[in-house]
Amino acid sequence: MEKRLVFDIGMHIGQDSINYLLEGFRVLAVEANPLLAQQNSVKFKKYIDDGSLTILNVGISDKEGILPFYINKRTSEWSSFDFQLGSRNNTPYEMKEIPCVTTASLFKKYGVPYYLKVDIEGYDFYCINDLPEVKTGDGVKYVSCEATEVSLLDTLHARGYTKFKLIHQGFNFRPINLGLEKNPLFPLYLKVYTGLRLKFRNLIKSRYPYSSSGPIPENTKGEWITYEKARQLFVDFYQGEKLKPLNDKSWFDFQATY
Repeated sequence: MEKRLVFDIGMHIGQDSINYLLEGFRVLAVEANPLLAQQNSVKFKKYIDDGSLTILNVGISDKEGILPFYINKRTSEWSSFDFQLGSRNNTPYEMKEIPCVTTASLFKKYGVPYYLKVDIEGYDFYCINDLPEVKTGDGVKYVSCEATEVSLLDTLHARGYTKFKLIHQGFNFRPINLGLEKNPLFPLYLKVYTGLRLKFRNLIKSRYPYSSSGPIPENTKGEWITYEKARQLFVDFYQGEKLKPLNDKSWFDFQATY
């Protein structure tokens, strides 16, 4: 493991990469959208030139090859290799053929990072599946990914991760609070809260703006919890076999360490 290396898988507009760079990390950033990759190369030229940032315009898959990528023309965050996600809500999209690599190949070429941040719209599991097993003083120290399905948590646990958090990505990066999620007024609050953040984002600067992944896991709020407790919280949020979230305005990241 390289202690000053971060992988930003799903760079988007670089909101996370810039924070990692400012904290003194070297960053390997992966962005499948060629337009965003090009814009980021210009925006962050200083860091590319000094060797602290490398941007790869590739996708992540389970094998190398070329795959169709659906660039959502209304909401860039929705772009995905999954057609249903990339064109959700009947929004306009553009298809591009994008070269893909495996996360394991990135580990081999660039080293095992201290922190692996993953947010690639439906394909996070490719990164999680490629994680090496955790050994004493080895392996990726911190991992975060979208909490879209409990199997991601199961895989992290199977790889040797023992400490977890569920961090609310739309509510100031706080740990999950089921009591709050069950409050019928909370979705309305989140809608207003999000609207205000977006309306005034150019006036009130935030280090961790809306749509960023927030602080690296060692600095997020709340205590680390066990795999069993984290799993139960996630299952309870989706109301067990109902698979229906308590609140459709909330979404979370799994964070893991050992």
